[in-house]
Amino acid sequence: MGERVNQIFKPAWWCRGAHAQTLFRALFRAGLKMGLNRKRLELPDGDFLDLDFLEAPSPDGRKALPLVIILHGLEGSSRAPYVQTLLDGISAAGWDSVAVNMRGCSGAPNRLKQTYHSGKTEDLGWVVQNFIEKEKREKIYLVGYSLGGNILLKWLGERGGGIPREIRKAAAISVPYDLPASVELMDRGFNRRIYTRRLLAGLKAKIRIKEKQFPAAIHYDRAKRSTTFKEFDREVTAPLNGFRDEAAYWTETSCKHFLEAIAVPTLLIHAEDDPFFPGELLPVDLMRRSKCLKPLIVPRGGHLGFIAGRWPWKQERWLEKRITEFFLAEESEERQNEILTHPENFRAIEQNMRLLLNQMET
Repeated sequence: MGERVNQIFKPAWWCRGAHAQTLFRALFRAGLKMGLNRKRLELPDGDFLDLDFLEAPSPDGRKALPLVIILHGLEGSSRAPYVQTLLDGISAAGWDSVAVNMRGCSGAPNRLKQTYHSGKTEDLGWVVQNFIEKEKREKIYLVGYSLGGNILLKWLGERGGGIPREIRKAAAISVPYDLPASVELMDRGFNRRIYTRRLLAGLKAKIRIKEKQFPAAIHYDRAKRSTTFKEFDREVTAPLNGFRDEAAYWTETSCKHFLEAIAVPTLLIHAEDDPFFPGELLPVDLMRRSKCLKPLIVPRGGHLGFIAGRWPWKQERWLEKRITEFFLAEESEERQNEILTHPENFRAIEQNMRLLLNQMET
């Protein structure tokens, strides 16, 4: 396996179990104390994305300052607790960060009939292109959570060795690598009663608004009766986004088909007790065949959970630390290389080595 990362995760004693970890993370993490700066990115197809920035002080301009682009999960946004805590962590490192609100997720309905979905990689491509071509960003890092992680990994795999050189590293957390398998789990038992019901409620609310925009294309009454992802994706996601049916949608957009082509260092964080996609479903064989994938798989942590710390009001940001450490490692290596390759620094090192050798000889 492409250099498996070893980090111990110890769940908080007051938040044990996969469902406790998953629900606490979704509902009870504190938000940012600092405000976000929103900018609207107009897309080539006539739609838009709202981008929420948290920028670090930079007297020398933003061009060379590392930028972290964050993709949220299903029915998330820049307001999602897991996004907010990462924004805060990136800011503490002195880097810029931006949370991408997928189409229809910023509080404003998108303009087109199409919706955001698990395979909509063109939007990430346009975001990256904007930062490289218009803002001249030199160092870009990417993070995707759950559905956003699936989009991220699919996009990286689609581009393979042709990925822009400005993309340095990526991290994907709690990804449902095989969507047919994940949907099967989500559409039954506890998952269906708690998670699927809640997620579908948000999706249905968006579709009710979209029906007013495109009454001929959407049948809200049928969508409203959906109680599973299979039903909703059959009635809404697949037809609105050009897929033959829900099965084709899941199969064609599952990121596991794109993992082997990923050509940038990518951290994969996952808990084996993830109720959305448990450890036995992980595509470990595909991970082993890649030199770029860095799996960090821990026994516990739930879905996007990883809640640690002695008390609820004094949590440890284990997940955010793993992501920032992975990204910062490259910056540290680059600084070391700059020291070693700079002529004056190299001469100073050479002189010190000669002095040391002379001392050893005497």
